Amino acid sequence: MSTRLRVAPEAKPEIAPAPPSLGIISTRLRPWLDIEFVPLEAVFNERHGVIQFDVTLFNSGSAPAREIRLEARLFNAGADQDEAIERYFANPTVNDDHIDVIQPLKRMTFRTSATVPREQMRIFEAGGRKVWVPLIGFNAGYRWSGGEGQTSASYLLGRNTNGEKMAPFRVDLGARAFKDLGAHEHNMRLRR
Repeated sequence: MSTRLRVAPEAKPEIAPAPPSLGIISTRLRPWLDIEFVPLEAVFNERHGVIQFDVTLFNSGSAPAREIRLEARLFNAGADQDEAIERYFANPTVNDDHIDVIQPLKRMTFRTSATVPREQMRIFEAGGRKVWVPLIGFNAGYRWSGGEGQTSASYLLGRNTNGEKMAPFRVDLGARAFKDLGAHEHNMRLRR
């Protein structure tokens, strides 16, 4: 129910004095979400591959991020990987599950996993071994009082070798779990 305030034509509204300044007031207050990713375990069997991980959303902005929708998808390394990731960033999934709010300078961490059916894994032959090299992409869409934003990031996954390069996952050894994983941020990312 709304109430309309009526002022008689002869009445002149009083203007209250401005309150004392409390500091800088910005009209550019907005959230900025950053995605932090830590792979934990890779599990492979004859039916699928699963990557378990922690993903953290950090609001590095100056306003609350609201109605945050986070999704993850696995991709195959290959000549078409960047185009597939770019399409994924351009078409985020819309679902009803969301995080209500992340306040400025606060983090939320989630432990979850992404699964890919074995028939969708692009298996390479390398040195007589069958290996898989996955990438993972994330989309985080969110709102604030002044609009909508999106942060998307992608990472190359592999087995940690304690060196600059990672080893691919061998998938020709039967059901197996790998715990010592590594990730390198891939050049496909978006922040708007």
